[in-house]
Amino acid sequence: MNTSISVVIPFFHAEEFFEETLNSVLAQTVPVDEIIVVNDGCGQEAANYLANFPEITVINLPNNQGPSIARNTGIKKAKNELIAFLDADDSWLPNKIELQIQFLEQNPQFSGCHTGVETFNNEGKLNQFTDKPADITIEDLLVSSHITPPSLLIKKSTLAKVNFFDHTMKCSEDHDLSMRILLAGDKIGFLDQVLTRVRRMNHGNISSNGRSTFIGHWQLMKKHRSTFNAHPKLKHQFMYKTCMTAGGKTVGLEKKCYYLLGKLIKILFSVKD
Repeated sequence: MNTSISVVIPFFHAEEFFEETLNSVLAQTVPVDEIIVVNDGCGQEAANYLANFPEITVINLPNNQGPSIARNTGIKKAKNELIAFLDADDSWLPNKIELQIQFLEQNPQFSGCHTGVETFNNEGKLNQFTDKPADITIEDLLVSSHITPPSLLIKKSTLAKVNFFDHTMKCSEDHDLSMRILLAGDKIGFLDQVLTRVRRMNHGNISSNGRSTFIGHWQLMKKHRSTFNAHPKLKHQFMYKTCMTAGGKTVGLEKKCYYLLGKLIKILFSVKD
């Protein structure tokens, strides 16, 4: 197995955190071969900032186009078969890549693997997620996304086979990617150790975050309608969870509307918590 790895990092006004992120890549016990940072329309100031880091290859996009196009641009530029993703404000533990390579060598049935995740903010640790399926199925993905890009190491050929991330998705583009990979016949394994740290800082407007979640999840259901309809109980569970998650990210009347819709779905379709 060729273990040379390209890391793809979308960058959007992340100067405050980027050096910490990059250092976590450079500190890996197995060095990565290539680090591609895609400046997603942040202009010359960001380009000048990124030029201070000789270890990276920078791609400057003229306009902000979102993380999916930024990631796709980096993937297509990457020279290696194994692709790792990292967001510009997140980080890895030092042995993440080493353990993922070992996992894929020992489990060749998988095209990629993801790891346990710890969420954190400036005050410290928020939560930890290690209770995920060892061999994720499409049924698992009809309930939850499970796989977050900063934890994923995967073959470039697998991404190409499903035409990369769908940039038309408002939100849940990573969830959609995982579903399409499994529906195409590839498998993604899980390494049940916390090796990825994902920052949660409540960036942006809280109501727009909840609305984006709601819109993204319904786009996902529409795109994969036949798959969701084949599993009605899981579909209704996902609908309920979508409303409650969106409600938790909004305020005022909008919050009440999401929660009310969620309660109606729960009653109408006998959804269990």
